[in-house]
Amino acid sequence: MLKFAFLLAIPLFLKCLYVDSFIFHYTSTRLLGFGQVLANDAGFYCALLLLFYISLLPQTNRLLTALLRFSGFVLFGIYIIDYIVIINFNTHLTLGDVIKYADYSYKYIQQIYILNNVNISLIVALILAAPVALSLSKYKINNLRYQKLPVFIIAALPLASSFSDTHKYAHSWIYKNVIDYNLTILSESSSYSDNFLKSFSFNEESHCLTKDAKNKNIIILMVESLSAYQSHYFSGINDWTPNLDLIAGQNQAFTNFYANGFITEDGEIALLTGLHPIYPPSTYTDDGGTSFHSFYDIKESLPNILKKYGYQTEFLTTADLEFGNTGNWTQSIGFDYIEGHERPEYNQWERFHFQAAPDEALYIRALDRIKQNSAHNFFIFIKTVSSHHPYINPENKHKSESETIMYTDKQIGRFYRQLQAGGFFNNGILVIVGDHHSMTPLKKAEFDLFGQFKAAAKIPMVIADGGKKAVENHQFQQIDIFNSLHGLVSGKQCFSEWNGVLLGEQNIPPKYIAHRRGDNRDIISVFTENKDYLIKLDGDNTQLIGNGPEDQSAQNTLVNKINALRIRRQAQ
Repeated sequence: MLKFAFLLAIPLFLKCLYVDSFIFHYTSTRLLGFGQVLANDAGFYCALLLLFYISLLPQTNRLLTALLRFSGFVLFGIYIIDYIVIINFNTHLTLGDVIKYADYSYKYIQQIYILNNVNISLIVALILAAPVALSLSKYKINNLRYQKLPVFIIAALPLASSFSDTHKYAHSWIYKNVIDYNLTILSESSSYSDNFLKSFSFNEESHCLTKDAKNKNIIILMVESLSAYQSHYFSGINDWTPNLDLIAGQNQAFTNFYANGFITEDGEIALLTGLHPIYPPSTYTDDGGTSFHSFYDIKESLPNILKKYGYQTEFLTTADLEFGNTGNWTQSIGFDYIEGHERPEYNQWERFHFQAAPDEALYIRALDRIKQNSAHNFFIFIKTVSSHHPYINPENKHKSESETIMYTDKQIGRFYRQLQAGGFFNNGILVIVGDHHSMTPLKKAEFDLFGQFKAAAKIPMVIADGGKKAVENHQFQQIDIFNSLHGLVSGKQCFSEWNGVLLGEQNIPPKYIAHRRGDNRDIISVFTENKDYLIKLDGDNTQLIGNGPEDQSAQNTLVNKINALRIRRQAQ
């Protein structure tokens, strides 16, 4: 039993080391993470060991023995998967993500590890062989002394859990156990009561300016996982994006720019609908576990708006459009033309994650679509894939974040120069923007430079139109791109405390920026130029946590805005 318990403790020990290193990078404090993982996971391991211990007692019948052991292995498997998710995606395993991505996970594993159905079947069989064999084993603890000894260890674990402290550190989410984390973020699905909805009201003052409408051709280049820390120009931390940095220096660079969410889906919603990617209270039985939940059929989407002004609207990617139901969503918001990995032009290219050809192939295809649309105004949304985790450089297959980002940057530079050579900027505007911060742990340098909350949302953004050259240091966000492009073609530019303007003679930054977080799913970060605020999602009890504005009306504005966003989506 003790040897078996030791084997079960190996993932716990690895998680302790990883989390301790993670926290050490920010606090220079050793053993804080190690101790907190032990304390937070003690209850989980108590349940795990208890299942196996009872199954080993002689008086436990065989059917119950098999059931207990199998349940124990399921828990152990969940723990291991959660650990893998933490180190790879900087978040916990959540039930919502399991439901949302389960249908594509099998394909993704095949693509990443180049496995066919037979290979995966063999691997699954090998993984399951030991748990099944042990579940059906007749082995029992017959020695009375060995029956008593594990009881003391198991009984001590709940005592160890009393030392857990989820308020000691800003990133305490990382050392919570997977069950506790899922229970904590469950408040996100808490619904609003009928009485609350009847009495709730929120009015946001908006201002509009009239300006000359411009029918420029528009390209939004949304670059997968493009983050400020990767760029010397936007952070000074790394120098992996020399081409992007050169483009930024020659055009309009936004050095204080933020993603409104933490996944690609959030970036697409913000850029293409102008809506905050903050979802309504929902459960997994009312589509709460589906991609783009409550954001389908947006009538005032960017494609629909631009079509009213005579634009041809297109969505181009090399990714599989089935992933996250992207194909159906883009169709629902009005794109005239949508294409993904299935195009025959990509047949001669090697495929990577999401069955995607490399970015080079995507840009070649985009240039062809630009040429085909030369007779009329067009809007093309380009979604890259090559820089998606796990960072495989398409040119040499090296698994390296720096190499992959440098490859991505090289292709951006080449595409930009080809647009220049083709005269695109004579009547065209190119927006280069990240979809979200990379799904990797925050670097100490960006934590120190931007702060613990803003660092997780900081992305580069450049507007190139062949004219204005400027550096904008005020804060802006992804939904401001939608808002500004809408104003550009309509001749009526509106703005508010939550929506800014980043095109035209004078930029108008928003007072507040909302960011949907990937670490604590139940918390929305709200940024001002100088301060950060946190709002806990909990239906009627949604509230500010931590330090809030001194003015009560400002506090109410923050909470009511988030409630208004969620209630509006709930009505869709």
